[in-house]
Amino acid sequence: MKKTRSLTIAGVLAIAACAGGLQAQKTKPDAAMKPQPPLSPMASQQVMVLPVQLLRADSGAWVDRSRWEQFRRELDDSIASSIADRGVGRKWKYAADVARIAKRNPNYIGDPYSMGVQTMRAVNFKIGDPMPELLNDNLRLLIALADTRYVLIPVEVWFARKGALQIAVLKLALVDGRGGTFVWLGEVGTDPAAAMSPALINSLAARVADLVVAP
Repeated sequence: MKKTRSLTIAGVLAIAACAGGLQAQKTKPDAAMKPQPPLSPMASQQVMVLPVQLLRADSGAWVDRSRWEQFRRELDDSIASSIADRGVGRKWKYAADVARIAKRNPNYIGDPYSMGVQTMRAVNFKIGDPMPELLNDNLRLLIALADTRYVLIPVEVWFARKGALQIAVLKLALVDGRGGTFVWLGEVGTDPAAAMSPALINSLAARVADLVVAP
C-alpha cells in the first residue's frame, strides 16, 4: 500500500515556487518518462525531518503505548538511513539531529517529540493552508537554529487490518517553516504482514524515501 494525496510533481514545484523556494518547471514532460517522486525537488534542498510525532492504535494494533517509544526511535533511525542512502546524504537533518539541537538549546526548543501536530488529527488541512499555531511557533526557532526552511513531519503512525494481517501507515506533511504553510500532505504504508518486525519498520521507512528519490 502506498498512497499520496493530490501530490503531483508539478503541484509541489508550483507551491514551492510561490513560497520563494524551487522554480516551477515550464516545459512539457516527456510522455515516455516515468513520473518523478512527489518530493524529488526537495532532494537538493536542506530539509529537516522531525521525529515521528503520534501513534493511533487500538487494542489489536501491533504497537501500543508500552512499545511506542522504542518503535518510533527505530522508525526515526530507519527513515534517516533510507533517505540518506538514496544519495541525499547528510544534506538533510534527521530526528537525531533535531534531538541534539533541542538538547543544546533547552531554553528555546521544547520537546522535539511533541511539536504540536495534534490538530492535524481532527482537521483536514490542504496545500497552502497555514500550519497550526503551536506547530508554527515550535518550528520557528528550530529551523533558525538548524539553518533550514522546509520540514518533513512524520505526523502519525496507525495500523489498518486486512483480515489476520496488518498494514503500518504513516501520515506525513511537508511544511514551509518560514512561510508557515503546508507544501505537501500524504500517507505511505507497508504491504500487509502477519507480525511486527524490523523488516516492516525498514519497509515503512523505505516508502518515505521513495517519496524523495525513486528506488
